[in-house]
Amino acid sequence: MATRSTIGIRQADGTIKAIYCHWDGYPDGVGAGLRQNYNSKEQAEQLIALGGFSALMETLEETKAGAYGTPSDSARTFLDTTDWVRNFNAGEEYFYLWNPDTNQWTYSNGEQMFLGIKTEAEVA
Repeated sequence: MATRSTIGIRQADGTIKAIYCHWDGYPDGVGAGLRQNYNSKEQAEQLIALGGFSALMETLEETKAGAYGTPSDSARTFLDTTDWVRNFNAGEEYFYLWNPDTNQWTYSNGEQMFLGIKTEAEVA
Protein backbone atom coordinates (compact mmCIF):
# COMPACT_ATOMS: atom_id res chain seq x y z
CA MET A 1 0.00 0.00 0.00
CA ALA A 2 1.24 3.47 -0.88
CA THR A 3 2.06 6.26 1.54
CA ARG A 4 1.19 9.26 -0.61
CA SER A 5 2.78 12.66 -0.28
CA THR A 6 3.09 15.99 -1.99
CA ILE A 7 6.26 17.99 -2.42
CA GLY A 8 6.12 21.75 -2.75
CA ILE A 9 8.22 24.86 -2.91
CA ARG A 10 7.26 28.29 -1.64
CA GLN A 11 7.34 30.82 -4.48
CA ALA A 12 8.48 34.46 -4.17
CA ASP A 13 4.84 35.62 -4.05
CA GLY A 14 4.07 33.23 -1.14
CA THR A 15 2.16 30.68 -3.22
CA ILE A 16 3.05 27.00 -3.09
CA LYS A 17 3.85 25.03 -6.24
CA ALA A 18 3.39 21.34 -5.50
CA ILE A 19 3.58 17.89 -7.08
CA TYR A 20 2.45 14.39 -6.11
CA CYS A 21 4.60 11.42 -5.06
CA HIS A 22 2.89 8.03 -4.77
CA TRP A 23 5.27 5.77 -2.82
CA ASP A 24 7.10 5.96 0.54
CA GLY A 25 5.82 9.40 1.59
CA TYR A 26 6.66 8.95 5.29
CA PRO A 27 9.57 10.91 6.86
CA ASP A 28 11.97 7.93 6.66
CA GLY A 29 11.20 7.61 2.93
CA VAL A 30 10.50 10.78 0.96
CA GLY A 31 11.48 12.99 3.89
CA ALA A 32 14.93 11.44 4.23
CA GLY A 33 15.41 11.41 0.46
CA LEU A 34 14.60 15.11 0.16
CA ARG A 35 16.92 16.02 2.99
CA GLN A 36 19.80 13.86 1.74
CA ASN A 37 19.54 14.30 -2.04
CA TYR A 38 17.57 17.48 -2.79
CA ASN A 39 18.69 19.87 -0.07
CA SER A 40 19.01 23.13 -2.00
CA LYS A 41 16.63 25.56 -3.70
CA GLU A 42 18.00 24.59 -7.11
CA GLN A 43 17.49 20.87 -6.45
CA ALA A 44 13.98 21.46 -5.08
CA GLU A 45 13.07 23.49 -8.17
CA GLN A 46 14.42 20.79 -10.48
CA LEU A 47 12.38 18.17 -8.65
CA ILE A 48 9.16 20.23 -8.83
CA ALA A 49 9.81 20.84 -12.55
CA LEU A 50 9.43 17.08 -13.16
CA GLY A 51 5.78 17.13 -12.17
CA GLY A 52 4.37 14.22 -10.18
CA PHE A 53 6.12 10.85 -10.00
CA SER A 54 5.81 7.34 -8.59
CA ALA A 55 8.78 7.38 -6.23
CA LEU A 56 11.50 9.75 -5.10
CA MET A 57 14.85 8.25 -6.05
CA GLU A 58 18.43 9.25 -5.16
CA THR A 59 18.99 11.16 -8.40
CA LEU A 60 16.86 13.45 -10.50
CA GLU A 61 17.38 11.20 -13.53
CA GLU A 62 16.10 8.13 -11.66
CA THR A 63 13.11 10.06 -10.32
CA LYS A 64 12.36 11.42 -13.81
CA ALA A 65 12.00 7.85 -15.11
CA GLY A 66 8.88 7.47 -12.92
CA ALA A 67 7.39 10.90 -13.71
CA TYR A 68 3.74 11.18 -14.75
CA GLY A 69 3.16 13.03 -18.03
CA THR A 70 4.53 16.54 -18.22
CA PRO A 71 5.06 19.03 -15.40
CA SER A 72 2.22 21.19 -16.69
CA ASP A 73 -0.07 18.18 -16.28
CA SER A 74 0.69 17.64 -12.62
CA ALA A 75 2.34 20.64 -10.92
CA ARG A 76 -0.30 22.70 -9.13
CA THR A 77 -0.19 26.12 -7.47
CA PHE A 78 -1.89 26.94 -4.15
CA LEU A 79 -2.47 30.25 -2.39
CA ASP A 80 -0.64 29.18 0.79
CA THR A 81 0.06 26.12 2.95
CA THR A 82 -3.53 25.96 4.24
CA ASP A 83 -4.92 25.92 0.70
CA TRP A 84 -2.35 23.27 -0.30
CA VAL A 85 -3.11 20.93 2.62
CA ARG A 86 -6.88 21.30 2.24
CA ASN A 87 -7.14 21.08 -1.53
CA PHE A 88 -4.48 18.84 -3.05
CA ASN A 89 -6.89 15.89 -2.67
CA ALA A 90 -4.76 12.94 -3.73
CA GLY A 91 -5.15 11.02 -0.47
CA GLU A 92 -1.75 12.25 0.66
CA GLU A 93 -0.55 11.69 4.21
CA TYR A 94 2.50 13.98 4.23
CA PHE A 95 3.28 17.39 2.77
CA TYR A 96 6.92 18.42 2.23
CA LEU A 97 7.76 22.07 1.65
CA TRP A 98 11.04 23.69 0.60
CA ASN A 99 11.21 27.15 2.12
CA PRO A 100 13.77 29.29 0.27
CA ASP A 101 13.77 31.80 3.15
CA THR A 102 15.18 29.23 5.58
CA ASN A 103 16.83 26.91 3.04
CA GLN A 104 15.30 23.82 4.57
CA TRP A 105 12.54 21.29 4.15
CA THR A 106 9.59 21.30 6.51
CA TYR A 107 6.76 18.84 6.54
CA SER A 108 3.21 18.38 7.74
CA ASN A 109 1.00 15.46 8.57
CA GLY A 110 -1.93 17.53 7.30
CA GLU A 111 -2.76 18.92 10.71
CA GLN A 112 0.35 20.80 11.76
CA MET A 113 3.67 21.90 10.24
CA PHE A 114 6.93 20.60 11.64
CA LEU A 115 10.26 22.35 11.34
CA GLY A 116 12.87 20.21 9.66
CA ILE A 117 12.49 16.57 8.75
CA LYS A 118 13.43 14.04 11.38
CA THR A 119 13.58 10.33 10.67
CA GLU A 120 12.24 7.75 13.08
CA ALA A 121 15.78 7.03 14.30
CA GLU A 122 16.42 10.70 15.06
CA VAL A 123 13.19 11.03 17.01
CA ALA A 124 13.96 7.99 19.18
